[in-house]
Amino acid sequence: MAAGFAAVVAGLSGCGGGSGSVALSRLAGNQDAYVGKEVSTAGVVGEQTNANGSHYYVLTDPQQDLVALRPASRVRRYRGERVKVRGRFSIAPHVGRLIRVEQIADGG
Repeated sequence: MAAGFAAVVAGLSGCGGGSGSVALSRLAGNQDAYVGKEVSTAGVVGEQTNANGSHYYVLTDPQQDLVALRPASRVRRYRGERVKVRGRFSIAPHVGRLIRVEQIADGG
């Protein structure tokens, strides 16, 4: 089990190959190229509030590029922390850029 988790974390680190990490700025600047694809990226988890008072979570970088993260149940505990995320990228109506999180780990 630990070896499997280590392999996933290594994959998230962006080391080598075509499966490397994609910067949030690249996802924001060329989002159509990533729709439907599995991506790995990193940033800080932030909490946002909808007009109706409900909360959602985003991944952001120092340049304020961001992507929404779902499901909230997988992301909530990382609020305010730097993380590495792997998941399916999409553009959702009323949400914008979105990653459906498959794996999330501390980003150091």
